[in-house]
Amino acid sequence: MGKSKKQAREFNAAKESAAATNSRLETCNDAYTSGAFKYLRFLVHLVAAAQFSYGMYYHYYRVHWPTDLLDEAELKARWGGKFKYLTFLDVILQAMYHSLALLNDIFGDNKVCWNTESRLRSTRDYVFAAFAFPVAHNVCLSFWVIYIWDRELIFPSALDAIFPSWLNHVVHTNVALLAIMDLFTCFRRYPSRLAGIMGNVSFMLLYIIWLHIVKYFSGEFVYPILEVLPVYLRYLFLALLVGFNLACYLLGEFANNVIWGPEFKLLNQQKVKQG
Repeated sequence: MGKSKKQAREFNAAKESAAATNSRLETCNDAYTSGAFKYLRFLVHLVAAAQFSYGMYYHYYRVHWPTDLLDEAELKARWGGKFKYLTFLDVILQAMYHSLALLNDIFGDNKVCWNTESRLRSTRDYVFAAFAFPVAHNVCLSFWVIYIWDRELIFPSALDAIFPSWLNHVVHTNVALLAIMDLFTCFRRYPSRLAGIMGNVSFMLLYIIWLHIVKYFSGEFVYPILEVLPVYLRYLFLALLVGFNLACYLLGEFANNVIWGPEFKLLNQQKVKQG
């Protein structure tokens, strides 16, 4: 009889604990999916999608190389167009990602949960983890480090006359800042480490292959720094670029786990108590 009472007390305590955990998750979701937090997330995605879409348009249609180039120089500038620059590819990526996130805010799911039935959200989370966050930080950090060291190797001063300062910050600074804001406003589960790294590394390897295709047809590398480096340092530099992009992926995963640690803890508690 005593044992039965003890088991009943343990069962009731476990039931109350599970109910308390579920209640805390519901409270968390109420705050997260409605009110000020909901509108802040929507505003971040709206501003980012509009800014990067306009930046992409302005970059492509309004920024023009000088018209007095010699034929050989004109060919080098023309082959591959602006699609040969990682910066331009990244601003396209950011515009696509934040537009996708905006659609998810309207039609998808933003709840704190282990699994979601929303394909919009699943796609949003993978694109952010494997591509949007790491490439944005790769572009931002590598650009400004080389710019401070010797800007002529990455963004020659002659470009100041045709490439406005505000656009420079949109494509080289705001990409990282808005990715960080997204990290703080969107709960997400990162993909498996293998799936995320495969997508991340594949993106950079394809870009390096594209760089060499442009080099083959135009006669010179996109970035002057690749021309001045000896061959062994050039490929060490490219390998470091891939490694740095991977490090940015791991940084995003770590930051996501730290920022959303309390929510992950609640979900783990719920899983244990339900299992």
